[in-house]
Amino acid sequence: MLATLIMIFARWLLFVGAVGVIGGLGAAVLARSAGARTRRPVRAAAVIGLLGTGLLIGAQLYLWFGVYGFTTLNNVRTMLFVTLWGQHWTWLAATSAAAIVLLWVGRRWPATWRAANGAAAAGAVAVLPLIGHGGTHDAWTLLWHRLHLLGAGTWVGTLGVLTVSCITDPKGLVERLRHLAPLAFVGALLLMASGLALTWRHMLPLSTFWTTEYGRVLLAKFAGVIAVAALGFINWRGPRLKLVVTELLIAFLVVLVLTAWLSELEPPPLLP
Repeated sequence: MLATLIMIFARWLLFVGAVGVIGGLGAAVLARSAGARTRRPVRAAAVIGLLGTGLLIGAQLYLWFGVYGFTTLNNVRTMLFVTLWGQHWTWLAATSAAAIVLLWVGRRWPATWRAANGAAAAGAVAVLPLIGHGGTHDAWTLLWHRLHLLGAGTWVGTLGVLTVSCITDPKGLVERLRHLAPLAFVGALLLMASGLALTWRHMLPLSTFWTTEYGRVLLAKFAGVIAVAALGFINWRGPRLKLVVTELLIAFLVVLVLTAWLSELEPPPLLP
């Protein structure tokens, strides 16, 4: 049970990191230049993603080989380079480390920030879905998972980066959020369209929603997304700091936690 909770926590860290890095690119697109305050939370998100990667690999090694075998070099080599899951984790570790390097370069040479942030975001979108259900199904399913992550990062990731970077400047935050709506709408559309496509493939007949643990957790995630969308609509009409923070708390501490939980559950079989 403890190992499962650690795996869920590790996946949550990965999702937080990826959403933050993608959101950094959204913030850079909205701003004429990405200031130091905007760059800082993006670099922190990349570090969180790398921590999640290390914790995930360590927890999986422990589950496979136990407390006395998970640090044995031969066991590590077998898991990371022989199994398909291990290869995906190796790619994820390399991508997470590369993201930190790219964002460090962008910090030293601000003119390269958008390119560095874009490359880091592209790496997260390409590789992170491989360690979940998207990595074991067909190319279309993997594509939907990638679009789902891209939508989440574009929507709540951008909102999160802007909020953290302007948390001590509420007036500046409100001004930035007035320009967020078109980008947030695109992200929400990607998130919901890809989510519905994946639901259609996994969750028929509809009784699957209440007869499986996966379905019940997915219903809870739907409720969380609806709550985030409702708060987003209110903030679009007139941003208020307390509501923005509440929207982010639900997105990161409810929806992403449920997403991490889902990634540890076995989904119903795909429709043919």
